[in-house]
Amino acid sequence: MSGLVLTPRNSCNSGTTHSDQDLQCPEGVFGPYEAQDEPGAVTAHSAATAPALAPAPVKPMNAVATQKSLTIPGPLTAPCTPAPPPALSSTVARQYVHRAAHAEVFLTGHQKTGENTYVLTGQWPRAHAFFSTPDGRSHDHLQACETVRQSGIYLAHTEHQVPLDHHFVMQDMTVTTHPQHLGIEAAPTDLSLNAILTRSTRGANFAIYLTITNAHQHIVATGRGHFTCVSPAVYRRIRATPMATLSALRHTPTNQSPIAFGRTHTHDLVLAPTSRPHTWLLNPDPMHPILFDHDTDHIPGMVLIEAARQATRPHLPPDATTTHTRTQFHRYVELTDPCYITITPQPTTAPQTRTYAITGYQNDEPTFTTHHTATTP
Repeated sequence: MSGLVLTPRNSCNSGTTHSDQDLQCPEGVFGPYEAQDEPGAVTAHSAATAPALAPAPVKPMNAVATQKSLTIPGPLTAPCTPAPPPALSSTVARQYVHRAAHAEVFLTGHQKTGENTYVLTGQWPRAHAFFSTPDGRSHDHLQACETVRQSGIYLAHTEHQVPLDHHFVMQDMTVTTHPQHLGIEAAPTDLSLNAILTRSTRGANFAIYLTITNAHQHIVATGRGHFTCVSPAVYRRIRATPMATLSALRHTPTNQSPIAFGRTHTHDLVLAPTSRPHTWLLNPDPMHPILFDHDTDHIPGMVLIEAARQATRPHLPPDATTTHTRTQFHRYVELTDPCYITITPQPTTAPQTRTYAITGYQNDEPTFTTHHTATTP
C-alpha cells in the first residue's frame, strides 16, 4: 500500500490528505472506499496473477512521489460543531444612571416590550458598604429606592434620547419593599424589573412605575415616581442663586452610636442632635462615597430619604424594618444653610406597623416630607 492516500469526503479536516502511515485500510478489503492505484503499484488483488517484474529503480531522495487519492464517503470523526458563545452581561454605562462609580450601578440592560413598557435587568451585590442591613443578611429598602431612581433616569436617556448633560429634578418617590424576599443568598441577587415610563405632552415631565422581582419570581419591591428633565440653561435659571459645590457642605462628627440609627459605621450617620425635642440637624459627611458619589450643588434626594429613616430609628423596636417610604420634594436643600429634620407620629391601623411623618426645614421653609412606615415581625 505504499503511496496509497485516503481522503475523507466529509470529514472535519477535508482538504487534508493522510498517508497510509496515518490511516491503514484492511489488506485487500476497501469496503466503501474507492481505491485508485498508482502507476506501477501492485495491489493485493493482482499480486497472485501478475508476472514477475524487474525491481523498480530506486528514486533519488529528492524525488517527489506522485500520489493518488482515495475518496472516503463519510466522516471519520464526529462533525465539528462550534460551541455557542456563553451569555455575557455587564452593567449599563454609569453615565446613564448619573453615577460616578461603576460599582454603584445596579442595572444591566433592558428591552422594550410595548409603547411605554419595558423589562429591565439588574443585580444587587451580596455585600454593599451602605445598602444592607446591620447584620448583613438582607438587602436594604434604600437600595430599592436607588434602583427606582436609576431606572427612570436610564430609560429617559436610552428610550427618549434625553441628553446626558440634562438635569433630573425629582418631584416625588414612593417605594414599598417586602423584607421576607430581601434576604441575601449564596450568589448576587439577579433582578427583573417591569417598568412603565410615560412622558408628558410637553416632553419634560416623566412618570415611572416599577415592579422588581428576584430569580424566584418573588416581588421584592414596587415603586413609582415623577421627575422633570431640564437643560443646563433652564437649570441655571431654576437655581437662580449662585450654585455652591460640595466643598461648601460642613460636617460635624458626633459621638452617637450608629447602631441606634440602624447603621454600622459612624460615617453613615446623617443627623446631629439639637436642643429641640424630636428635631435633628441634617449633618451628612460630604466625603461619603455612596451618598455623595459625585459633586453636586445641593443635598441629593437619596440623602434626605436616609435622613428620614434615621430619624425614625430611635422611636422603633430594634427588630423593626422599613417597608414603605413616600417622599415629596418641595425645594432644593442647599449646601450652605442648616436644614432641620422634625418627626411626628402618624395614626395607623395596620398591625405591627408604625408610621411617622418627617419634614425638613431650611430657612423656615419646608424642603421635603417623607412618610416612613416600619414593620415588626
